[in-house]
Amino acid sequence: MPTLLKDFLYALRGFRKNPGFTAIAVLSLALGIGANTAIFSLTDRVLLRVLPVRKPASLVLLTANGPRRGNVDTSYDDTYTFSYPMYRDFRDRAPALDGVVAWFPLDAAFAVRGQTERVQANLVSGNYFEMLGVKTAIGRPITPDDDRVPGASRVVVLSHGFWVQRFGADPGVLNQTVSIDGHPMTVIGVTQRGFQGLAVGETPAVFVPVTMEQQMLPGASRLETRRAMWLNVMARLRPGV
Repeated sequence: MPTLLKDFLYALRGFRKNPGFTAIAVLSLALGIGANTAIFSLTDRVLLRVLPVRKPASLVLLTANGPRRGNVDTSYDDTYTFSYPMYRDFRDRAPALDGVVAWFPLDAAFAVRGQTERVQANLVSGNYFEMLGVKTAIGRPITPDDDRVPGASRVVVLSHGFWVQRFGADPGVLNQTVSIDGHPMTVIGVTQRGFQGLAVGETPAVFVPVTMEQQMLPGASRLETRRAMWLNVMARLRPGV
């Protein structure tokens, strides 16, 4: 303790002799602490608390630390990627979690009435809308029944913004057949106003069952490969956890 006190007094004398350096040091510390606090607050607010979903404060984004093995998607930060079998393990075998969803962002070619455009799409697990508490403006959401059999449910939910911009908010879009990456799919619903997915900076126009992975991502199937790390996973903590 005496040594610490001497060091502290010595530092104070040094600061008195160099007021300019002292001011810069204090300002740097203040800016650093302030910036970190602001970034944390912004991330917390933007990523979770302002999401137009049910109880956003109870949501957590799953991350994986340490070395990864297998086919890891490196198109973005692989810290946040998991395989589909791992997602099912979290969903079915984690007692601390009150629901788990998975999604994968990608670009797709959307065509209707002879006009094609590139849009952002999300492959989503069947419980995606139900667990998040996201309603539909018209029609119905994707449900667990839509992701039971790979390639069987050729359905799509449109985002509210895309519905307004592309279809003029026409409710007659329901049950229309559109083409996504050359595959005919039936429009079954439109999301509630304001919901734009779970990732900051992404504005998915369409949501498709994750079991359409082979049609949307041609090549070797990743769906049942435990070492294929490609899905983002978000969970809801049980009350009290």
